[in-house]
Order: sequence, then structure tokens, then C-alpha cells
Amino acid sequence: MSSTSAKGRRRVSRIVLSVLSALILVATVVGAGVGVVMGQLQGNIKTVDVSEVLGSAPAKAPLTAINEQTGTFDPIDIVLMGSDSRTGKGNGGFGSSLQIGGQRSDTVIVLHIAADRKSAIAVSIPRDTIITLPVCKKDGKKVGGYRARFNQAIELGGPGCTVKAINEMSGLDLHNFMLVDFNGFKKIVDAIGGVEICLTSDVNDPLSGLKMSKGKHTVEGEEALAFVRTRHGLGDGSDTSRIRRQQAFISSLMRKVLSSGTLLNPAELLGVLNAATQSLTADPQLADINNLKDLALSLKDLKPSNVTFTTLPWTPNTDNATVSVNTTQAKPIWDAIKNDTAWPPKGANGAADQPLLKTPPSEIHVNVLNGTGIKGKGKEVAKELRKQGYIVETVGNSDTTVESTTVQYDPDWDQSAKTLIYAAAANNVEKVKKQGKTMNLIVGNDFTSIKPVVISDITKDYTANVNSGDENFCAS
Repeated sequence: MSSTSAKGRRRVSRIVLSVLSALILVATVVGAGVGVVMGQLQGNIKTVDVSEVLGSAPAKAPLTAINEQTGTFDPIDIVLMGSDSRTGKGNGGFGSSLQIGGQRSDTVIVLHIAADRKSAIAVSIPRDTIITLPVCKKDGKKVGGYRARFNQAIELGGPGCTVKAINEMSGLDLHNFMLVDFNGFKKIVDAIGGVEICLTSDVNDPLSGLKMSKGKHTVEGEEALAFVRTRHGLGDGSDTSRIRRQQAFISSLMRKVLSSGTLLNPAELLGVLNAATQSLTADPQLADINNLKDLALSLKDLKPSNVTFTTLPWTPNTDNATVSVNTTQAKPIWDAIKNDTAWPPKGANGAADQPLLKTPPSEIHVNVLNGTGIKGKGKEVAKELRKQGYIVETVGNSDTTVESTTVQYDPDWDQSAKTLIYAAAANNVEKVKKQGKTMNLIVGNDFTSIKPVVISDITKDYTANVNSGDENFCAS
């Protein structure tokens, strides 16, 4: 059994960019020779100016400049790309460059960081989404303008063409991007000593080379790449089914970096920084090490629970191989990014501090234990819970008086626990393996009331697959 204070949870960013930027932040404050290190890292990053493709002037203002009108930061939107290029050293193993020409954006995430730096939205775009490719330039000639898969945009006209494709489908005005290839991905994973993943059953996929037993594993290099790329060994074989696995891998990678001591070990830190920056192509703003450092500082209070991952909602096409954007469901996401508002929306009754919650009270089983010593308090709280739809199994007394309201739960039921923890404002949580679906709510002297929760309808859309940065995930 492990106990974790809710107030003591790490208030650090778990989004993709924070891995690099947080490391860079530490590099600016550890030991001598920092200027040399920063210069080396700056030289590692490849810079690509896509402003001409987008038809706009290059952005020159610092990423963290204060808006004079609002007195706060401006929101930041970044297109994160993973390329499936087979060319270059270390990029083989998943089809040769002769078999699969050029490069395609294997993974694309639109990352929105709110102006207050307290929340973020990460939208994965399925690579097999059929769109009208934008008109871009290649070798001085205009190309595109026809219907094809979204991931062909980068082959058509480079990363700028992918950004332009997103702008045209979303109505946004994006211009910042970061791109890493297969080899870069493997280097980063290896540099941190591997990433923990979880499987619900054995996997043996000859096509990707992924062969693992069920349970938790730490994967590196080719094995890590196989895990995030396999389409036939896990899920239903589609790109959309592996997106959730990729999002979970990103979260696990960042947890490893932030908890392993890497940030406090200059030698290990430099190795990770080298791996990350050598593999990075970015626009001029994001290719600036100082910009990344300042961005990291601005993200210091971003909680994992306030980072929302989703897949751009889609509908299947008749070929059973591609999908189309569900524009009705997608519009609120793009609007939230454009207007820097909360998504999913919390509704009229939703409190501003409510994190993403997916399990409604009607699906949550709970035992109530009175730990206040006040007669009848347990029954009073049970009544509140039932009124809001929770399934109260038993009501009793705690063995001891407790100050902090506590939720005891099985880690496999973390989403149910998340709802109850928020509603009861529990300041203490205890994970109890194999406890099952029924949680224990130990009412402490700090208890006030059961807060109402709002579960957005979009969380029920399997194509959007909404999740947050603090979720446990085991791939199936």
C-alpha cells in the first residue's frame, strides 16, 4: 500500500515539449561550462523557416513575451511531428527507403498551452485522415490541392506543408513546429535508460518484431519504437487504435525523466540533451535554446491532471483503411484552442478547478468510513454521495480519527478514484492493489462536502479517446 498527499503531487509539465525544455532549464543552472553546453545544444538543432509556405512573416517575438494588453503570456500552439523517414543512419528496420519513398508524418500532435500556463490540450491527428492537401511548393513547383492521406503533406512540401494542412482543416493560424525522426526517438529513449510500458496480454507481432509477455516492461531502442508503431500486434490494426498507446508512451517517458534523477545528474543530463537536440528540427523560434528555457520556466505550475490528450474525432470511410474528420465534434476543440478556453467544456455547473473526469458517479462504488469521531457523520456523507448518484455499499467507522479525508482505491480503477478524490476534496490517497472496484472514503476532520462533477459527453466518443496526463494505461 502506498500513500500520496494530493497537495504534494508534482506540479510539473508532462507534455511533450517539457521533456526537452525542462532539461534545458536545468542545464542553465548546473555547474560551470554552461555557456559551452548551451552553444553545443543550439548547434545540434536544425532550423527550418516555414513562414513562406504559410504565407506569413517569421515570428520574432520571444515565446514567453508578456502581452501588454492582457498582462499575461500569450497562448502557445506547437505542431509536434514524428517522421517515418527510412533514410539516414538508424532509421531502418521498418521498411527500407527504397520500399517507402520520402518521409511521412507518422505522428502529429497539435499542442495548445494556455496563456495562464495551467492547462494544455494535445490533439493527435490520425495519419490516415483523408483531406484536401494544401497547395505547397516542391522543387520550385506548386504541388498538392488533391484528396489524399494527411500524412502525405510532409512528403509533398516538408513540415511547413503539414502545418499548412492543419491550418486549413482547423481554421487556426499555426506556425511553430518540432520534428523528430525514428532514430531520434530511439536515441532519446535509450538516453534515459528506457521507458516503462504495460500490456494486458502477450504480444507476438512478426511485422514489427514486437514480442512481449503481458504485464509491465521497460523498453529501449527498436523495442520501444516497435511498441509505439505496431498496428497488427495490438489494438484493431488501425492507426487510430495506436494513437492512445503513443500518448501513454509519451507520458511514461516524461515521468521517467522527471523522477529518475536525470535532471540532477549533469553527465546524464547532457546525454539526454544531446540525444534530443541532435534529432530535432524546428522553426526559428523553437530552435532557439533560450526560448525553450524561458518556455520551461513558464510551465512550472502545469499539473499532469490538467493536460488533456485527445484524438481529432473521426468517422470511418468505406474503404475500411482511412477516416474522415468529424467536423461537428472537431469544431469545439479547434474553437477552444483558438479562443484559449477550457476543453472539454465543464458546463454551467463545472467548477474552474475541476480536472478532466471521465467516470460518472453512477458507476462508482464506495464504502464510507467515519474518521471524524462525530456521531452520524458517515451516514451524512453517504446521503450526500447517494444524492449525487454514487453507489454507496457500506457505512461504518474508521479504526482511528483522521485529519485528512482519504480515498483508498485499486490502481486499476484510477479514473473512478479521480472523480471521487475531486468530489470529496480528498487530501490523501492510498493505492491498494487488488482492492477491486469498490473504494473506501475515509471522512476526515477537513471534510466539507461532496462537490458536484461534470462529465463531458465528448469523453464517451471512442474516436476522440479523451484522456489526461495523469492516467494509468495498459495497452491491449
